[in-house]
Amino acid sequence: MKSFFVKSTLLTVVVFTLGAILYSGLMPSFYIRVLPLIPLLFYGVTNLVHYYLLKVAARSNTRFTAQYMATGFIKMFFYMAAGIGYAFLNKGQAKIFLINFLLLYVIYTTFEVVELSKVVRQKS
Repeated sequence: MKSFFVKSTLLTVVVFTLGAILYSGLMPSFYIRVLPLIPLLFYGVTNLVHYYLLKVAARSNTRFTAQYMATGFIKMFFYMAAGIGYAFLNKGQAKIFLINFLLLYVIYTTFEVVELSKVVRQKS
């Protein structure tokens, strides 16, 4: 878990750095105040879900697949509700928010799947 936490922290720092460069230099007119909060949301949820899945994997290999699928569904539903909710409440900023939100969803989900697959492969 410690290695995952360090890697996810590094990923979040890289995301913040690239975002700062992109929105301060190349596209300042597209910056909205909520953008720095999106990586923090993904960082927190990703670390919590990974911690939970490691606990499940340590207890039972047979329950892991079902728990992984259920957790993935709940996480995806939560993200979808958050994205749609924000877009509905802030229609003027919806495109920028949803593009950034989707991009970070893909980045953090890919990171989580790759790291979790390493753990599962080591265990089996």
